[in-house]
Amino acid sequence: MDVHVWETPIRADWHKSNTLVDFTYTPDVLEIVIQEEGTPAKWHIAFKHLAGFKIIVGDNAHWSLEPLPPDGGFFRIVESPWLAALGLTETNDHLSAQHFVVCCKRELIEVAAYDAVFTC
Repeated sequence: MDVHVWETPIRADWHKSNTLVDFTYTPDVLEIVIQEEGTPAKWHIAFKHLAGFKIIVGDNAHWSLEPLPPDGGFFRIVESPWLAALGLTETNDHLSAQHFVVCCKRELIEVAAYDAVFTC
């Protein structure tokens, strides 16, 4: 398992930089709304071709945060054991599933999906 900083248009200096405002789930899409720290910007992230997600609340996220670099709030996990457990090590229509991690003030969100789209 390798952790990589996920370059996003949302600034995050550390794990608890941003605030989760809302999320909606349909069988194919998870959309989360993030309030960017220090700005009025509310970002929407739509995870498309969704395979799974989990939201860990409060101090319960301690063990999930441990392998993440201290700087930043958005990460991608390469060679993810979670994706392997979901049977997503293969490609689907030439797309590879990805393991995304979004850190917020009170939540840690992990998403298994094939695509993520940002809008503000």
